[in-house]
Amino acid sequence: MNKIYTIGILLSCLLLASCADSFLDLSPESQSNEKTFYKTEGDFDRALSGVYEKLRPTHDWPGFMMGESRSDNTHYTYSSAVSHSIKPEDIVDFIDDSQNPITNNMYLHTYDAIARANTLLGHIQDKSFSESYMNKTIGQTKFLRAYNYFMLVQYFGAVSLHLDQVKNTDDAFLSQSSVEEVYEQIIKDATEAVNKLGVVAFSADKASGRATKGSAHMLLANVLMTKPNRDYVEAEKHLREIINMGYELLPNYADVFNPTYKNSRESLFEVQYQEGNLGQQSNWLYRFMPKTPLGIAVTGVENTNTQTWGGYNVPTQSLIDSYEPADKRINASIAVVVGENRASDNAFIADKVLNVGDPQISTYSVSYYMINKYRHAHAKLNNTDDNWPIYRYSDVLLLLSECLVEQGRSAEAATYVNQVRQRAGLDELTQINADIVAKERRLELAFENHRWADLIRTGKAIEVMTEHGKRMKAIYPYLQERTYQVTNDKLLFPIPYRELQINTELKQNKGY
Repeated sequence: MNKIYTIGILLSCLLLASCADSFLDLSPESQSNEKTFYKTEGDFDRALSGVYEKLRPTHDWPGFMMGESRSDNTHYTYSSAVSHSIKPEDIVDFIDDSQNPITNNMYLHTYDAIARANTLLGHIQDKSFSESYMNKTIGQTKFLRAYNYFMLVQYFGAVSLHLDQVKNTDDAFLSQSSVEEVYEQIIKDATEAVNKLGVVAFSADKASGRATKGSAHMLLANVLMTKPNRDYVEAEKHLREIINMGYELLPNYADVFNPTYKNSRESLFEVQYQEGNLGQQSNWLYRFMPKTPLGIAVTGVENTNTQTWGGYNVPTQSLIDSYEPADKRINASIAVVVGENRASDNAFIADKVLNVGDPQISTYSVSYYMINKYRHAHAKLNNTDDNWPIYRYSDVLLLLSECLVEQGRSAEAATYVNQVRQRAGLDELTQINADIVAKERRLELAFENHRWADLIRTGKAIEVMTEHGKRMKAIYPYLQERTYQVTNDKLLFPIPYRELQINTELKQNKGY
């Protein structure tokens, strides 16, 4: 972490009084300095809200470009008329470099969250709050620090381990710890979170939106199944703990993503957003819908123009072809926007949104696939109410299935895969293997930023993405020969160039 950025982090942590008690409510209240802040439970509640708040920027462009668009699930709509300084297409095409703003922001925002967590932890240790308050606050903070380091180590490999509050600029100059050391710390934090946090409590079938014991168990299981030396036996224990906590699949798959059912019994953890004027809204719909100067048919909102920032994370044909004919998930996940190109400038004008395979599609000259999970009614441009799912109960069931298959217990795994398939309206399977579980995860968790991590974890990334690249090049002549050169080096993203220039202790990842 560099000196200048660290000073910014330190200042941001001292201004956390601008974060209100709920991490849904981050309205400015007052400005405080370190001498007057971190005194009361309310101060620490606001500080904790500040750690949660950093989940939003990491799950915007960095989250869906690095976690989903890097995979075979989605591509983008090319436009020679649009050129972005943030270079999202480079990430998809495997030609990104150390100055890409999107990957750099993932690095910076996760470290910002970690710095905020470290500051909170440094101040709370000597406080005489109740044991229950200390446990829930420290437990959530350790969960969030572990989660942010898990994102860092998956995307960037060996990174610096900052575990204490940065009090001067020299504290920022740390060399990278090994991947194994980073995972060791993640497991330590996540284990402490498991021990300190309480079991989820549902009120009218809704949870608070905060991390709970179930969230921490899931993170820990995910980590144990991802780290270099896997521990499936221990991961299974954590996943089975979750099954006994009262989580369940919602009957209707589409409801999982409907803002009406935020933080439902299926949700273990999700990033909180709120439509309105407080700066807490989501807006991925406007990134995922087609490029068009007239998109009211998609959003229901006047003056929808996505020519510049639309057309990203577009579902691929290979993903669509993977769904079985009776799968109820496809229309909840993917829609087809149909229309015509305007004669005056060839701009696409959206007319309506249809289901995949609708006969009406053939009556239009132009159609585009788009992600449908986050398309819900809203009143203002770029201002939606959708949360971003991190961990869901179906993910638990499928991760447990994978865990059992890896231990040679495929017959047991079928029980959990079939629970997911049953809701999707599909026949039960009697034979389960790793490829079947991977396919179910691809379909069930599509567009939730799991696919790239799954390909890496299962050792399929190079094979799958090389073949995917061949398909993309056959379809899109604008893709140069240098694109989709998927090697081991490309399984990690580059350390930001600016960080390397300021902190000479850091070493760039191989191949960049």
